[in-house]
Amino acid sequence: MRTFVVLRQYPGGLGLQGSLEKEIANLGVVAGSGLPVPSILATDVAGASTGGAPSLLMTRLQGHVHLNPAEPRSWMTRIAEIAVLLHSLDLPAKMFRPWTDSWIAPLDGFQVPVDAQKPAVWKAAFGVMAAPPPKDTAVFLHCDLLPVNMLWSRGKITGLTDWNSIHRGARAIDVGHCRRYLAALYSPEWSEQLRSLYESIAGVTLDPWWDLYALLHYDDSGPKWIRSQVAGRRPVDVPGMTSRVEVAIETALRRLG
Repeated sequence: MRTFVVLRQYPGGLGLQGSLEKEIANLGVVAGSGLPVPSILATDVAGASTGGAPSLLMTRLQGHVHLNPAEPRSWMTRIAEIAVLLHSLDLPAKMFRPWTDSWIAPLDGFQVPVDAQKPAVWKAAFGVMAAPPPKDTAVFLHCDLLPVNMLWSRGKITGLTDWNSIHRGARAIDVGHCRRYLAALYSPEWSEQLRSLYESIAGVTLDPWWDLYALLHYDDSGPKWIRSQVAGRRPVDVPGMTSRVEVAIETALRRLG
């Protein structure tokens, strides 16, 4: 029987062995969890047999990245369901630290995008972030739970990929990152709908501070990265991206009062 595999390699000579070791360890944490994740077949962290490139050989998961849903509510419901399942797992991981385990660090790393329509909205949100993070129930987090890291087949999510950043922390971190992506790529209405669906399925209310924290992980490089991740799978309205994220942030601010 033919077996399909995926070979993940990091460029050699850039000191990325630690990143691969982290991914291997994290895949070990989620193995057997019930989540649709790949199985490790072989590793060569040093790149001794792969021309110096740190390498990871994994099983290939069924499905493909699906960014053009004919039924958006059903598509977002499946995303909310997989997030709820993920957050229900009692798996070990380090506690998330907001100004350390983030690509926006320290706090003054936040900047108003150059094409912001309402700079005051961003500045008000940055002001909220100056307060100490509220305590919230710590759950198991993926920390990169984006539509481009989900595989689909026949209307179901068949794979979760990119396991470099697991932590334990507020569930709104995962949902908020996904909400930011939905706002940027589709609309702030889709972003709000995901929040509502998640809260209904999980039976909890997402902490608005942590939700806003995740939404604010957007800067002038955001459109470029999102377009490269989408990789032609759907049209990307780059000029309108910042304004859509801005609406999501303004809506989140209102929930904070």
